[in-house]
Amino acid sequence: MGPRIILNLNGNTNSLDRVAKGGFNDAIAAAGGTSTAEGAILQMGKTKNKVLKLETDVLRLMIIGAQGGDASTLAVQQKKLDTNVALDVKAKGKASKGINFAG
Repeated sequence: MGPRIILNLNGNTNSLDRVAKGGFNDAIAAAGGTSTAEGAILQMGKTKNKVLKLETDVLRLMIIGAQGGDASTLAVQQKKLDTNVALDVKAKGKASKGINFAG
C-alpha cells in the first residue's frame, strides 16, 4: 500500500479526533456532563467515534509496520481500542447519539 493510503488514514484519524475533542466534548458539557441522561447518550456516541478512530489508527500503524516503518505506538493504540470496544460491548443495547460536526 502506498503513501497515499497512509495519508488518507492519517486524515481520517485526525478528523475523528477533532470530532471527539471539539464536538462530543462540547455537546456533553452542554448537556450537563455524563451524569445526565443526554450526556450519557452522547458519551456512548463518543465511545463509538473513538472505536472508529482507533480502528483507523491501528490499521495505519499495521501498514506502516508491515512496510518497515516505525509502528512503535501500535501496542498502545491497540490497548486503547480494546478498552473502547469493551465499553461499547458492555453498553450493547443502550442508546447512543451522534453529533453534527463541521469543525
